[in-house]
Amino acid sequence: MSLLLQWLRYLLLIVPALGTLLTTHVEFQNWFTFFVLLVLLIMRAGELYPGSAKWLMVVELAGISLLAYHAQGLMFMLLFSSLIVVGVTFRSPQATTFVVLTGAVLLGICLQHRSPELIWTTYLLWFSVAAVLYTSSRISDKHQIVESLYEELNRSHEELEQARRRLEEYGAQIGRYAQAEERSRIATDIHDDLGHRLIRQKMMMEAALQLYEQHPERAYSMFERVRSQMEESMERMRRTLRRLSPAEPRDAREYALDQLIADAGRELGISVTFAIEGHPQPLYPSMEYVLYRNAQEAITNAVRHGSACTVNVRLNYSMHEIALTVANDGSLPDAPISHGLGLRGMKERILMLGGRLEVSVSPEFAITTTLPLAGAAPQNLSLRRDYQ
Repeated sequence: MSLLLQWLRYLLLIVPALGTLLTTHVEFQNWFTFFVLLVLLIMRAGELYPGSAKWLMVVELAGISLLAYHAQGLMFMLLFSSLIVVGVTFRSPQATTFVVLTGAVLLGICLQHRSPELIWTTYLLWFSVAAVLYTSSRISDKHQIVESLYEELNRSHEELEQARRRLEEYGAQIGRYAQAEERSRIATDIHDDLGHRLIRQKMMMEAALQLYEQHPERAYSMFERVRSQMEESMERMRRTLRRLSPAEPRDAREYALDQLIADAGRELGISVTFAIEGHPQPLYPSMEYVLYRNAQEAITNAVRHGSACTVNVRLNYSMHEIALTVANDGSLPDAPISHGLGLRGMKERILMLGGRLEVSVSPEFAITTTLPLAGAAPQNLSLRRDYQ
């Protein structure tokens, strides 16, 4: 209850009591003063002990009614003092209505010997004040609910901001991890591919030099083979250096699958198809990165180890997850698949996001990357692109 209503409540007790003493002959003034102070004490007790406020309200109404009935004068207005706290003491509409009607009955008993005009005017004022106080109480309750919701919204906003900062930090860590992994990948490519090619070319050059004097034709043929292999090595080196170059500003997305597939089809000289199924939706940068790197690894392995000519990439959005499948028409492995550096890196990336990696060899070799995805797909669509 506000401070203004508290003062109004006490004034509605003190002013009618003083007015009655000044305008009406009151017998036993000492007892009258005692009962007024007793009612004031009951009011104060209801404020100090909210748990007993309902029972004290009943005692207060009974005491005020008895005092107003015997003292007459303006004492009937004391019931308005009790009316002020009805909406605060009794929260349910049913209890509030019952107390208001009970107070109206007591008010009628106190005014039974007064003029009809005063009775009807007092009743009108009684129910009007009750309606205003009840409406004010409900508005105050709703205001408190709005304030609590606003505070909860502020807390949620702070938590969301903290989560956003953590995501940014996580994205930065992913970026650093991607750079380190790409450097490691390129170093492995140079060591495993270009390094072996250079050693083989050096040995062929030494053999050609030894054959040059006695068998110049064989030596010349060997020189031609070395030149052809060197041209191929230079082309592979160019592709490696292009991967080291910064991303071109043609696409704001750094890890775009469609661009990767288009580049792979052009640079590797193979046919690559790309199909999107389900309902596409925006992905977190960490998910785009994992899908991009795993597709890149799977396409490279298909050409390097399986000598594939055609690679089929399918990206499927389902209700709770997204699956990237890279299948190829290359040769199938004879021995059980071992988790080398490439597959191990793919699996580590997936585990960071709670996904899984699946490898199948029937009817063709395929690697599937599955990541958990929030949200549902309201419709299906199929999109297919071919890159040569």
